[in-house]
Amino acid sequence: MTIAPGAEKPISPHAVRFSQAIGVCVRKTFPVRCLKWTDVGREYIEVVKGDLQRFFVLDFNDQAMNRFIEHQMLTTFKEFRADCHKHFKKYSDPEEARANPPNALVGRDEDWHFLCDHYISRAFQEQSRTNKAARQKQPYNHSSGSKSFLQRQYELAERRGQPVDLVELFRETHVRAGAFVSQAAEDAHNQMLELQSHPTPEGSQPLSEDEICDQVLGRRPGYSKGLGWGPKPKARRTASASSSSTSCSQSTQKEIELQAKLHEALERIEVQDRNHQALASQVEAMKKMIEDLTRAQQGPPHDP
Repeated sequence: MTIAPGAEKPISPHAVRFSQAIGVCVRKTFPVRCLKWTDVGREYIEVVKGDLQRFFVLDFNDQAMNRFIEHQMLTTFKEFRADCHKHFKKYSDPEEARANPPNALVGRDEDWHFLCDHYISRAFQEQSRTNKAARQKQPYNHSSGSKSFLQRQYELAERRGQPVDLVELFRETHVRAGAFVSQAAEDAHNQMLELQSHPTPEGSQPLSEDEICDQVLGRRPGYSKGLGWGPKPKARRTASASSSSTSCSQSTQKEIELQAKLHEALERIEVQDRNHQALASQVEAMKKMIEDLTRAQQGPPHDP
């Protein structure tokens, strides 16, 4: 598995199977009692990477590959916890839920009971309400399933024999059974088509597909909203030859670069935090071993 230069996800006939394998390894390896991603020790992440290398040829010296795999681990980690909570909510009685673990946790009663206690805690209930309110603000979901948008874009281009732009990619990933997944998705696509067909004022350049997606969908550091973690927006082009427009474009580009650097810095801090926690655990284990050895050498206490 490789990631092409400039891409953020692997493009391969095995890409879906690769993502699924990451999910299986995460569910098998990560401790259920880790309530947050930062609770997951570095040693568990390395175990998953080792398992993946048994089935795929991977180059972990490739930073893009490392970023993708760890991002996919995080996604799977969240999805697994969400699936467990969804199973818990099937039962109106918490005790009945405790007696019926999901298939993934059959035979792991302690882990399931820990999660059940967590789900009925006041802190979790408050966080759950906050998350629900945030999800309700999402205008629409996509119809791409487990395939990344980048993989869909590649497959569409291969099938059609020509490149597929981001506006067309949005349509292909937000249509199910011939209809848009929601009115909001259809409205967004219509706005993009309108901007594409809009006449260009004399002396100006037409909007690029990236700029159209930015205007309609909004933007997050590193990608356009609504187009998944994959297609990377290109640098914005100057809309006119005026110095004020050039200055504005440069300012926008600088802001995007700073946001991307901030995102990378936060990722590095998170990795360092996990490494620190793993090191602290190792130190505690070594201290305990030393104490046990010292007691063993001293022998049992003698009566006076």
